[in-house]
Amino acid sequence: MSKNKIIPAVHNYCDRWCERCVFVDRCAVGVEELKRWNRETPMTEEEMWGAVGESFKESLKMLDDMLRQAGIDPDDILDMPQPEPDEKNMELEKREEEMFEKGMAYFKLTEAFFEQNVAFFEEKGVEMQRLAEMNMPIDLDRLGYIQDAVEIIRQYAAFIGVKAQRAISGLEDADDAEIWGDKPHQSDGNGSAKVCILCIDQSMASWETLRKAWPEKTDEILDLLLTLSRLRKEMINLFPNWQKFVRPGFDTEPAQIRRFEWN
Repeated sequence: MSKNKIIPAVHNYCDRWCERCVFVDRCAVGVEELKRWNRETPMTEEEMWGAVGESFKESLKMLDDMLRQAGIDPDDILDMPQPEPDEKNMELEKREEEMFEKGMAYFKLTEAFFEQNVAFFEEKGVEMQRLAEMNMPIDLDRLGYIQDAVEIIRQYAAFIGVKAQRAISGLEDADDAEIWGDKPHQSDGNGSAKVCILCIDQSMASWETLRKAWPEKTDEILDLLLTLSRLRKEMINLFPNWQKFVRPGFDTEPAQIRRFEWN
């Protein structure tokens, strides 16, 4: 693969689901994942730490390049005075922590839902087995949608809170004209918020799929939908311009259908 096919920074604003990403072979992180997946034998501990070290070196190089582009000598960083904590920073840190806690509360509710319904899922599996044994028709498309909905919910459950926290940490520089110029909507905070909100939207759609499939679980699922809805409203209030952020690849390339849909 030629390097010019790589989309710069595409991995900075993705959902970290390489197995389903259409840009996995055009992403610096995804390419490394593909190498790992295609190995015939698992990585040894020495190889794993070597790969981590190389990734760390690459990150440092990218950071140095960004600093130099901003007119800062990386060697002078240590000599720069540390900013004094102010009321604004303390307020942001508090908001970050609160949002992370709300995200973790949703994650725990999600985990509890699946743990408390193990017997229910097993019963559904037995029903499918009985239908198969009696040669009764089974709606495979419906089963596929349910499986996909569960995978989406589990994938994003912990990710949402982490990404929301990352977005809020970017509020400090959101209005810095020296950084963003006439494109304040391209701030890192808006980018992280966009990823977070899109993951919330997909999670809510997936919970709705399960609610329709399992009407007896409506009350439990509505509680989870309400939790996500509150998170979404709070993120939109904090980041009213989140939709304007242009994600490398995802918003700049022609729309594509995701592969590996039923993994």
